[in-house]
Amino acid sequence: MEKIKVVILGSEDVGKTTLMENLLGNIGKVEYNKTTVAIDYGSLILNGKKIHIFGTPGQKRFHFMRELTLKGVDFAIVVLDSSKGIMDLDKKIINTLNNMNIPYLIFLNKIDIVNRENLNKLLYEIKENYKDCCHIIEGSGLNGVGLDKLKDILSNLTYRK
Repeated sequence: MEKIKVVILGSEDVGKTTLMENLLGNIGKVEYNKTTVAIDYGSLILNGKKIHIFGTPGQKRFHFMRELTLKGVDFAIVVLDSSKGIMDLDKKIINTLNNMNIPYLIFLNKIDIVNRENLNKLLYEIKENYKDCCHIIEGSGLNGVGLDKLKDILSNLTYRK
């Protein structure tokens, strides 16, 4: 069975853990002061492939964990809080992925709390500034919106050598 390593990244409080809890169910995480600091979300089998998902904390001080986790990764999911837009850390994460030639998608989370006009502005900004991004999913990790599309994309991933 083909094994694919996926890392989920994003700034603090964008909903990475909630998204993965709704995607995978039970997940392994370590929390400190109500902040997830270590994450092995677990695996799911899609299209005959074992997709193993790891996460990284969103706080800036954990940049070293992001760098370590990106070694040998096949794909990344960048979660953005659509009510806050693209934050500086998100820009650094996307630039790092581009510099390392790691394919990724952007999951625009929390669309249920932002109006359509602001969401369209954010989509335009992403498309203008991050042309290397192949997929943008509008969703809500809390409500499960966008999870089917995310699973579909993950099921079509291939191992990068």
